[in-house]
Amino acid sequence: MYKVTGTDPAGRTLTFACGTDEQALEKTWELAGRGFRNISVADPKGREMSALAFERSLDLDYD
Repeated sequence: MYKVTGTDPAGRTLTFACGTDEQALEKTWELAGRGFRNISVADPKGREMSALAFERSLDLDYD
C-alpha cells in the first residue's frame, strides 16, 4: 500500500492510502490541485519521497 501525505490549506497533515502507484500519483496531483503543500509518498517498503521524486521514479512516458 502507498501512503500519500500532505498539509492542507488549513495546516492539517492528512494521509491517504492508495493501492497502486498509479493511484498514489493521481492522489498527489489531486492534492496539489486542492492547495496541499509538502506532499510526499511512502511506498510499500516504507521509503518516503517527495511527490516530484515519486513521479520521476515511475519513469513515465508522456509522449
